[in-house]
Amino acid sequence: MSMIAASFAARAAAAAAGTGSAATSNASTSSGAGNGTATNAATAGAGTSGAAAGGGGAAPAGPSDFQIVWSIDIILLSVFALLFLLRLPRFLARMYRFSEWTSGLILRNRPYHMRTSGRRVQFSVGNNASMNDIDISTDDSHAMYQEKAFAQRISATGAQVQGSYPPHVSNCITFFRPLLKLMHARIETGVSLSHVAMMVVWTGALVFPAFYMTEAFNDPVRFGWITASQLPFVYAFGTKNNVLGTFLGIGYEKINFMHRHAGRIVLVSVNVHGLGYIYKWCLSSSFMEEIANPQCYWGLIGLICIDALFLFSTEFVRKKAYNIFLATHISALTVLVIAMLNHFSGAIPWAYACAAFYLFDLLLRITKTRVSTATLRVIPELGVTRVEIPNINSGWRAGQHVRLRVLSSGMGVFGWAEVHPFTIASVADGPEGMVLLCKKAGSWTNRLYSMANSISSEENGRKVSVMVQGPYGGLGNCMVSSFSAATFICGGSGITLATSAMQEIIQKDLNGESRVKSIELIWTVQDASALVPMLPLFTSMIQQSIFTPIRISVFYTRAPIGKFPFAEDFFRSTSFTLSPGRPKFHKHLEETITRTTALVTGSKSANASGLFVGVCGPVALADGVFADAGKIDPYRRDQIGGVEVHAE
Repeated sequence: MSMIAASFAARAAAAAAGTGSAATSNASTSSGAGNGTATNAATAGAGTSGAAAGGGGAAPAGPSDFQIVWSIDIILLSVFALLFLLRLPRFLARMYRFSEWTSGLILRNRPYHMRTSGRRVQFSVGNNASMNDIDISTDDSHAMYQEKAFAQRISATGAQVQGSYPPHVSNCITFFRPLLKLMHARIETGVSLSHVAMMVVWTGALVFPAFYMTEAFNDPVRFGWITASQLPFVYAFGTKNNVLGTFLGIGYEKINFMHRHAGRIVLVSVNVHGLGYIYKWCLSSSFMEEIANPQCYWGLIGLICIDALFLFSTEFVRKKAYNIFLATHISALTVLVIAMLNHFSGAIPWAYACAAFYLFDLLLRITKTRVSTATLRVIPELGVTRVEIPNINSGWRAGQHVRLRVLSSGMGVFGWAEVHPFTIASVADGPEGMVLLCKKAGSWTNRLYSMANSISSEENGRKVSVMVQGPYGGLGNCMVSSFSAATFICGGSGITLATSAMQEIIQKDLNGESRVKSIELIWTVQDASALVPMLPLFTSMIQQSIFTPIRISVFYTRAPIGKFPFAEDFFRSTSFTLSPGRPKFHKHLEETITRTTALVTGSKSANASGLFVGVCGPVALADGVFADAGKIDPYRRDQIGGVEVHAE
């Protein structure tokens, strides 16, 4: 970054030193024809101050175009620096253990003895009871199973281990918590007021260079500078290995809206700049002469690249022809950097910045890519394909996702070239390895399901070669294990967030590394039969969570067809229920707060450390949870230590 800044400074000094003669030369060049090349006009824009100074008694000159847009870039970077400082305490809190900030970076395969070494749990059951007598389907037996007297944490040496809890840092100080409800308010589906505020501030910062001491219709030079200065932000916001997101402690998908917004600004500014010159050249009947200049036709190539990026990035193209969207993005972004380097020398530092972000992302993508063998199985009740990759068993955090490519002719002629993101459904260092649940939602996932379903009943799944890239996204610097309570609200295949996060909490709780005292899962499905394939996992989590009670509530929204999949007395415990209809999220959140505050009061903890709410499913589901979380009474919110909602 220092080298780039030095390059900018050097070019600014050069522009200030030689602007007078350049401006005079450009003026004489364009006076006869009434026009000038893009390069001459740009140089004239940079040399305004020199021309004014050399005029002998002329009015004091203003800052050059370069100085104006560079100052705006500094202001925008300062905003990010301020946000980083505000989020620094949570970043430092995550550093409390080396494994916390090294996990979630690189996928790997760890030997079994390394994954299972360390602390373990020892049971001491008394009163003539045995572990085989415990039935988790009833409240009484489950309560007995949770008694601390029946279990204790034991280290590898056999000594009893006390808990080592992670520090908790709230995402918002108590004084500003009332603002969270306002900032999380939805303007439209999936767009909050905080998103709109960020886009308004960003646009407002660029209004000044767009209209200060210039006229867009007569002098489109300034908009060329704005385009060049904004393109590095477009590249930085759009990369999977996002530098800005890493500093802010959030996944790339959470700030991708700024990639789109900055892209729209670039689209407008580059068209004002390019079409402005094309209009002037057409009026003077010199278009063919001017466009023959290499610097001008490289500018036209850059204009075409940006317009193509916009056209092929529309929602219609992304849904109907994702491969075309992907191919145009890769090719146009690459050619665009070359066009910047050849169009105007003043844009070279920004072109270097774009190339740096782009190449850094490509390098990390290659580093994060693994090729392995996966087993495909269908889960017809959920309409998903279960992808099991046992040779990749470590390196991710709960809530992260990977990009999957299936290397098989069964995916079609070009199916092997497609890559799709899926949230990891299993816990790192677990016995299964990596597990993905791929819902049938398009042609590619339908082909994957059909290929997995084409095996005979005797075969134990279909073996295919896969390319896995990641992990990406996730919870950032947020540590779920630092909260006093965790509630997961999922819809359909969004259950993957809950299964990975809950297993991670249980794993850390057994090691004495979790503050969570209450875990709740609310899962909404269309048909009650969807619970059947997930029942073993849910039962296993309830059994494994020795020190922290788990409540699982499943809701189905369609009337069952045929025989109901469960007996009437199957669900005898209030900790595991199946109900028709849709859940009332506000009621569940209030009950969790009541239950958790009671547990905190009865423990040695001084104060509750907050309620984490994880949401994964349709956008409307996330919007509804944000709205219900905002309805929680301020006193109750402060009583639990704050409510933090994370949506996938």
